Amino acid sequence: MFSLTGKHATWAYIVARVKVMKRNLIPSEEYKKLLNMSFDEIVRYLEETVYKKEIDELAYKYSGPRLLDYALSLNLGRTYRKIQDVSFGMAKEIITEFLKRWDVWNLLTIIKGKLAGVSPEEIEEALIPVGSYTIEFWKTLLPKEVDEIIKTFEGTPYYEHLSKIGQVSISEIEDELYKVYYRRILSMRPNELALKLFVDFIKMEIDIKNIKTILRLKREDTSVDEIMKRIIPGGFELSEDECAKLVAMPWDELTKALEGYWFGKGIEITDRELSRIEIQFDKVWMQEVAKRASNYPLSILPVLQYMILKKIEVDNLRTLGWGKWNNVPNEEIEAQLVIL
Repeated sequence: MFSLTGKHATWAYIVARVKVMKRNLIPSEEYKKLLNMSFDEIVRYLEETVYKKEIDELAYKYSGPRLLDYALSLNLGRTYRKIQDVSFGMAKEIITEFLKRWDVWNLLTIIKGKLAGVSPEEIEEALIPVGSYTIEFWKTLLPKEVDEIIKTFEGTPYYEHLSKIGQVSISEIEDELYKVYYRRILSMRPNELALKLFVDFIKMEIDIKNIKTILRLKREDTSVDEIMKRIIPGGFELSEDECAKLVAMPWDELTKALEGYWFGKGIEITDRELSRIEIQFDKVWMQEVAKRASNYPLSILPVLQYMILKKIEVDNLRTLGWGKWNNVPNEEIEAQLVIL
């Protein structure tokens, strides 16, 4: 848990460092150019950017979209680690707490890889080396069977859910593991502004996750009880009671009701693919974070904003790479990109 004593972090320092890193993000207008490039041209383009080191490092071992996948994951992990390393005081504590989401990611990557028969080498390349555990720890799990991996987490909040592998779907277990992550943050009592801004940021992220879950499962005619099981408690405006109200509504009434929430203004919900609607929510979420970061320029918010933008960029480049490799039409690729 956070220690709430001691000096405040020097926010000006960490924000200045992140500003420099933010300049390296690919400008939104560049995506039009990337859409008109072949896969090989995209890789060459990225070799002129911050991704060069990782592409060169892995090119001896991989090619095609797997090279791009692993280079992007490695760069993302290193970027996050750098932010953690240059921060101190409360900034470091908050960033460390935020990055614990990658504990869940890495754990699920290993277990899903094992269940699918993926080689340990391939699983290792997909790990993000940040969070509570070292990359060395994750590597020790790679030769183990799933049962042994589960046993390793005995005594942690993850164990109860991991022990259900084989009895319930992996997606249900994934939901429960992320709930552990969010519960930990929401249990904090933020008596300083830095923590309040962080906890509110997380609560708004939960709203976005929950509304996506509700819409996706409503589209699939999932029962009210089943949908409510998947809801993450503790949202900013979407409390469990609010979620229950929305889940009980017919589709037309539900989509109309969204206009009353911070994330629903200006969202157009039609019969289009749900993934395109989800991208609208991601954009609204990032616009809200940007607005709050500009209101609190010397706080944790500009740092968290950059960390999310970096993840969006990596996801966009991955979508572009695989799309180009598989000859997906440009308009279909573009529809899956989050361009801000």
